[in-house]
Amino acid sequence: MFREIGIATGHCGFCREYGTVAVLVAALGEREEKVPGCERCWRATGNAANLLRLVRLGKSPKAKATPKKNRKPGRGQPSAIQAHRDGPEHGEGSSLASVADASP
Repeated sequence: MFREIGIATGHCGFCREYGTVAVLVAALGEREEKVPGCERCWRATGNAANLLRLVRLGKSPKAKATPKKNRKPGRGQPSAIQAHRDGPEHGEGSSLASVADASP
């Protein structure tokens, strides 16, 4: 397949942008083929290769997971924080007030 991979400065074989390129050298029988490509184009070809692999395997790409929603408490359940029990059934007013009145 590819005999060597090198780095050079030149035009990308895909988008024709000038700059640093990776060059893949393939031996095709008696002749040699050099394919230069910039980083952006080689990444795109890698994505295309992944897509071809998925098609070959017969799988569809996984979708992003949906964010989890917080559960709402059901109706009729007690709330997490209970109200203070300082009411008429437990005596009048605050328990601290009765302690303050008891001391002379």
